[in-house]
Formats: sequence, C-alpha cells, structure tokens
Amino acid sequence: MLASRVYRSGAVLRLGCSLRTLATVPQGKQIKSLEDLASLDTLEGVDPELIKRLINEKTQEYNTQDELKLLKDMQREQERLNEVPLKRFTRPLWMFILMASTFYLGAHLVWWKLEYEEREAEYKKKVESLENTLDDVLSNQAPKNSNSNTNSPWYKFW
Repeated sequence: MLASRVYRSGAVLRLGCSLRTLATVPQGKQIKSLEDLASLDTLEGVDPELIKRLINEKTQEYNTQDELKLLKDMQREQERLNEVPLKRFTRPLWMFILMASTFYLGAHLVWWKLEYEEREAEYKKKVESLENTLDDVLSNQAPKNSNSNTNSPWYKFW
C-alpha cells in the first residue's frame, strides 16, 4: 500500500514512487530537472525532498563526469610514462658525459704529472751519469795537458 502526503501547495508526494514526476507546481508544470526549478519565480509549494533529490542527482552526474575526466587524465599520464622518449634521457646523458669527461681529464692530468716526475728523475740520473763521465774524462786529460800554459787565453793557442 502506498502512503501519500498532501502539501499546502497542492503537491502530492507518494512514497515509493519517483519524486521527479509527482511534484507539481500550482501553475501546472511538472518539475523534472534543476533547470525547471530555475525557471520558477519562487520555490514555494515545491517539495524540499524533490529539490534535495534533484540537487543530489545533478551532483552525482557532475561527480561521475569528474571521475571520468580524472580517469582519462590518469590513463593519459600512464601512457605518457610508459612511453620512453629519447628526450627524457638527454639531460642525464649529458650529465654522464660531462662527469666522465671531467674524471678522464683529471685522471689524465695526474698521469701526466706522474709521468713528468718519472722522466725528470730519469733525466737527472742520466745527467749525473754524463757529468760523472765528463769529470772522469777531464780528470784523465788534465795530467796530459799540464805542460801547456793554461793561463793564456784560448785564442793564443793558435
């Protein structure tokens, strides 16, 4: 059995039936959407439950649209993340090249420095051995040339 209620405005609300089609306004219009409510001059005589129901339906419709939009955006974002464009790797690649070049140049500079010190030590030993050889040769020749006049300039020798 359906219960019904009569309001002062003349609108009849039957419980268990759709609220959209049962509410009437004194002018004889049926309210089916929020746009119909907006076209009215006053809300007197309109069942508050009907207004609440229409607002909830519209809110649910907008929420559904927002959820669909959010899901589409999330899907696009996921597709964008699944793509691996070369553009995403250019900056890290340049950073790697820069760091590798810096490390290589630093290591090469250290290697040059060590190579220089090693060669310098080799050349010093060679110079010392040549100086010792020269001193030996000069010391062996000194007694043989002791008869000549060493105080005279070299150009007078001729």
